[in-house]
Amino acid sequence: MEQTITINLPSLLYQKLQRTAELAHQPTEVIIAQSLRHTLPPLLEDIPLDYQPNVYSLLQLNVNELRYEVQKIFPPEQWSKYEWLLEQKKLRELTTFEKRDLETLRREADILALRKGYAAVLLKRRGYAVPVLESIS
Repeated sequence: MEQTITINLPSLLYQKLQRTAELAHQPTEVIIAQSLRHTLPPLLEDIPLDYQPNVYSLLQLNVNELRYEVQKIFPPEQWSKYEWLLEQKKLRELTTFEKRDLETLRREADILALRKGYAAVLLKRRGYAVPVLESIS
């Protein structure tokens, strides 16, 4: 279902919008909808409920803090342990302690990946270049 809204745009922005629509041979409404689709961040509801509190705080960060988040890496010693546990899981039944460690490390890696990705989306939405994303390890 489509909705109609009325907005006031500065003249220069409206002229740019009109020219873009002309060049694309598209109605201005299509250009506006496409622009919004590409600039709106994913809703926090799209993130699994268990992880939302870990990502929600990113909305309050400034540009430098978001860039810092994008560049974070998983501590190498923890990553090594995570990989070792995954390999051990293929070879044998993990102990209760190892299973708990593996689950904790998996969750930490998931949180880091979600935060990095969401920080990158927020930077892009705010009009900043997104630094090259490093892998979490």
